[in-house]
Amino acid sequence: MYRPEPIPPNQLRRRPMRPYLQGTLDGLCAIYSIVNAARLISGIDREASRELFHRSIIHVEETRDLGKVVTEGIGLTTIGGILRNVVGDLIQHRSMPFKRRPDTPLDEFWSEMMRFLNAGSKRAVLIALGGDTWDHWSVVDEITDKQIHFFDSHRLRRLHRSRCSTTRTTSSRPHLLCPTHTYFLG
Repeated sequence: MYRPEPIPPNQLRRRPMRPYLQGTLDGLCAIYSIVNAARLISGIDREASRELFHRSIIHVEETRDLGKVVTEGIGLTTIGGILRNVVGDLIQHRSMPFKRRPDTPLDEFWSEMMRFLNAGSKRAVLIALGGDTWDHWSVVDEITDKQIHFFDSHRLRRLHRSRCSTTRTTSSRPHLLCPTHTYFLG
């Protein structure tokens, strides 16, 4: 009777590694979010989007440590500079209604985003997400009573309201929406 020889452990097939996706190792989600917001609001095409991305990178290179930004991400000051000095009239309305309100309750924040987005077309909300799952900037393009929908560079599609918080994460609410790091754009 034939018995195959056992395969040595170092030759066993392991679950294949998954490749890193673009955006997994870099901190450029804020720039992608700004470009995506400009697309939603101003309807810019691919060429104009690439130019806006390029000019945003040049702005970061001139005003910050580009290597650090690429690997660690972009903060509010840099985003404000890009919106003011690079994006210009593509996005005419910019406000941060919760900039100095870190303890904003979820219900109030959610209601204000709904009110803003439902007040007219060509609006978007640029938002920072935190928690164990996210350290990410994204664009909200639609919101309902129960879900927030994203126009996102990293395949984030939606989050359920019942799983979100604005103050701290818990096991039942692991997604942190950051009111102080939110721009209402139009």
